[in-house]
Amino acid sequence: MNIRRGLYSLAFLFVFITASLSAESVMSLEEALETARENSLSLYTAEKNLDSAHRNYANRGNAFYPSIRASSSLNRSNSESSASGLIPVSPAGNGIYDQVMQYERETSPVSLSAGISASLTLNPAIGDGIKYLRKALDSAGLDLEEAEKALERDVKVSFYNLLYMDSSIRLTRESMEILKGEHDLALADFRNGRISELELLNTQVAYKNMEPTLARQLTSYRELRSQFYLLLGIKGDDSIRFDGSIEVPDKLDTLSFETESLDSHFSVAALDNSIARGQINLKSLIHEGFYPSLSLSASLSPVVSDPFSGDTWESGFRNPWSDTGSVSLSVSLPLDSWLPGSSVRTSIQEQENNLEVLIKQRAHTLQSVSEETGLLYANLKDSLLNIESLDLNVQVARRAYELTEEGYRRGSIEFLDLREAENDLNSARQNLLQEKLSLLTTLFDLEYALGSSIEELLATTNQE
Repeated sequence: MNIRRGLYSLAFLFVFITASLSAESVMSLEEALETARENSLSLYTAEKNLDSAHRNYANRGNAFYPSIRASSSLNRSNSESSASGLIPVSPAGNGIYDQVMQYERETSPVSLSAGISASLTLNPAIGDGIKYLRKALDSAGLDLEEAEKALERDVKVSFYNLLYMDSSIRLTRESMEILKGEHDLALADFRNGRISELELLNTQVAYKNMEPTLARQLTSYRELRSQFYLLLGIKGDDSIRFDGSIEVPDKLDTLSFETESLDSHFSVAALDNSIARGQINLKSLIHEGFYPSLSLSASLSPVVSDPFSGDTWESGFRNPWSDTGSVSLSVSLPLDSWLPGSSVRTSIQEQENNLEVLIKQRAHTLQSVSEETGLLYANLKDSLLNIESLDLNVQVARRAYELTEEGYRRGSIEFLDLREAENDLNSARQNLLQEKLSLLTTLFDLEYALGSSIEELLATTNQE
């Protein structure tokens, strides 16, 4: 009894482990997207760039920090130095001396000095630099968003291509099963003398010709799957099965094409940001070259003339220190930039030319994006019509195959006719599946171009 219970336990454990492994080997589109986001190098780089831009903008106030320096030096003069003076020696009374004596003594050639200084220069270009940091932050955020959308599009396209290849392989295997069954049936008929040897060989050739086709499809599937794993940043294996189906979203015929929405396209938005930063750089060149600057500075530099004497140490360095320092406020105006052909004027003209090129490039990019997006919309509408027609073709081909199969079993239709009907059905199913994949690929390109999901696009269209 215990042995039987133990066997039941082992069997249950085996079934549980098998079910768990099977569950782990299934990957959905959402799981693939999440895995790609976690392992993407381009996404990681964009996030780090955004962190740096955030940090630079958060610390933009350091533009008003003064430049502070501390210094210390020990000096020894190569020549001897002395100090002289007069000493009163004969007092006349009431603080008056009628006789004085001159004295002279040598001073130490060694001196110790220490100092600290601070300076700050204010110019309108500082404000331009802060504005530039803001635009740099916007640019980094745009780069991250573009990296996310591009990764999402690539993962979706690869995922649905894998589903398409898997469906194609399944259709090929179904065709092989049908042909194998027809061959077995023909073999029985040949043995009973109902068909000729040529008809039997035709069924065998048709079955064997599908094997190279299946082998090529399996090779393509393995290559595509390897590229997909590389995109996800994981080391996959053959046990992973992709869960999903190639289905067309509802209400796609309600989508409309609005040119105004293309201003948010990543290429256009990136050029807008570049133009804004170029304009800021132009203002900064003008402010630095033609506007006055206010300079504030302060310094403190005490000096001790004999740092190694006993008196200096005994006095705790309170004597003989001499304190020197200064505070200054000055205004300066560059004059060389007003000269014809100066470096500042040349830089300004170059920056103006760059801005004109960027503005022209934006107009060209907007036109290109508009045509590309309009073509995507047109292809989308065509695919919807094609899918309706191809779906009807599948229904007709399926019915034709069913009728042909009935005739073949009754002996009124040749095998080659059955084979042709079966090829027509598989071809119709394959064409429908391929058109659905083409439509989904177009949808993913539209999502990337407009920076929005298809659900958001449909919701916006329905609100209008």
